[in-house]
Amino acid sequence: MGHPIEHAIGIYIGLLLLACIVAIISKRLSHLPYTIFLTLVGLAIGILHIGPDMSDTGFGHELIFFVFLPPLLFQGSFHMNLNNLLRQIWPICCFALPGVIVSTLLVGGIAAWLGGITSIMVAMLFGALISPTDPVSVLSLFKELGAPDELKILVEGESLFNDATGVVLFTIILSALLEGHGLEITVAFFEFIKVSGGGFLLGAVLGWIAFTIMGYLEDHLLENALCLVLAYGSFWLAEVMHFSGVIATVMAGLMMGNYGRRFSMGQKTTETIETFFESIDFIINSLLFILIGLELKELPRVIPWRTVFAAIGAMLAGRALVSYTFWWLLNLTGTKRPSSWHHILFWGGLRGSIPIALLLYIPSEGLLAEWRPTLFVAGFGCVFFSLVIQGSTMGWLMRRLGISGKLKVGREKRER
Repeated sequence: MGHPIEHAIGIYIGLLLLACIVAIISKRLSHLPYTIFLTLVGLAIGILHIGPDMSDTGFGHELIFFVFLPPLLFQGSFHMNLNNLLRQIWPICCFALPGVIVSTLLVGGIAAWLGGITSIMVAMLFGALISPTDPVSVLSLFKELGAPDELKILVEGESLFNDATGVVLFTIILSALLEGHGLEITVAFFEFIKVSGGGFLLGAVLGWIAFTIMGYLEDHLLENALCLVLAYGSFWLAEVMHFSGVIATVMAGLMMGNYGRRFSMGQKTTETIETFFESIDFIINSLLFILIGLELKELPRVIPWRTVFAAIGAMLAGRALVSYTFWWLLNLTGTKRPSSWHHILFWGGLRGSIPIALLLYIPSEGLLAEWRPTLFVAGFGCVFFSLVIQGSTMGWLMRRLGISGKLKVGREKRER
């Protein structure tokens, strides 16, 4: 019999092999993103009770925050063009800041009212973890169908920043729950400002230092290693200083992806960093969806369907309120945008790796032990509905609304 560490390493190798097989099958059989197939695999693992026990993997919930989240966040922000982001900064900020807060309150309220989550604090925790959106599936469809660039930027920018807002809210509520005190609105507001502002400044400074140093280097492997240190280091240092590691890493990635790319990186360095972090992103996303399946198989067999359906309804209601109300307000005060876009923002607000990561971060001991199974099933139900149902019908909706450059090109060719 091998040592526990050897056994755990063997398990993770097997899980990655499974993820690769799923990705190969998804590319051979369908144009749909592989995350949809990973969701189905996670569900199959949970229902059929197959795979290793979570205790054999050596998995701990702290692994999520300090190992899984930083490269996911860095990769997303590294690819975001800051000039494009600033052109859409007003709607992005509206959706990502007050939008996430409103969604958290509404989803939490419905989950407590209809979903049977009798603790209002636990219901709000659920609202915070299910509010962040994942643009990966939507953006791949945008690229395939030739959607307008402004819409792409809006969806990607909103997702990047509402991930940060959602995680900050989640950690504040989780901390209040674990410490056994209530959530005072004024205290929570100032805590939010402190951790967000501190993370913002720290990430910007560390990003500036990193790309300044890289300006004196001409070694693509060393520069890639520095970016990896920046992704993890900015997150860790911010958390040590009681700031938001999420926002620090996002800002560091934005600094490196825009100013570092422009002033410090050669083409080979840029290609190396992009390929490396895209590979890490694939590995982490794959592990997250398979790990949630392993967690599900250890939960009680009785599924709280009332909570699951209430959670899905709450998720859609929260997204609808934010998408349509904020879009209407923005059109009253700013540049008019096509009315069909708000339908895309509503139905395209998919949930993916961040809610899964936050579910896995919930500790299995203490005050939340009673609610953890319910939150797991409800959260996975939301992600499943979002990726499988919404994700698979996004292409049809975009064609129906005429938001497709390729569709217009096809019509022009036929007219000629």
